[in-house]
Amino acid sequence: MFIFGHLGITLGIAFLVFCTLKIVPDRRLYGFILIGAILPDLIDKPIGEILLANSISNGRLFAHTLLFVFILLLIGTCLYKRNGSEEKAILFLAFASFLHLCEDRMWFSPKTLFYPLFGFDFPQGIIEQHWWDYFLMCFFGTYSPLTGGIELTYAFVSELIGISILLTFIFYHIYRKSIQRWSSR
Repeated sequence: MFIFGHLGITLGIAFLVFCTLKIVPDRRLYGFILIGAILPDLIDKPIGEILLANSISNGRLFAHTLLFVFILLLIGTCLYKRNGSEEKAILFLAFASFLHLCEDRMWFSPKTLFYPLFGFDFPQGIIEQHWWDYFLMCFFGTYSPLTGGIELTYAFVSELIGISILLTFIFYHIYRKSIQRWSSR
């Protein structure tokens, strides 16, 4: 999955959770959701695919583990208990980071997901000639709709769903604001 899939699908799920739990989110809370949606990649991709490109070359490291989500959840819980209901943003950051792991289907990489239960090493990735090759391969692999000419790829479908949710969310809020402006006249 790529950036729009993570952002859109996580935002859509968070919106449903907000509606179900009757939480009135503000921009700040949505900001934490969007940051949490891509936080594991923001941390792990530069470390694993740029800094460690010649050794481990794996873009799914520490931030793609349940331990990382648990640490965020622990920090969020401590802040929530100390500051009251005003400080629930870190909890939603942890929630969005957990959704990122689900969207990446990390259960197919249990050694990473359950780190350090199976040891302190991360799985070896494919070492590219240059770190830039990895990102180009990801980009073109994500936005090429067909694998083997027959079926749509998971990444491509996820990106379409994410873009659709993001556009729906943007138009919903623009439409809502314009209605509020017209009704206040």
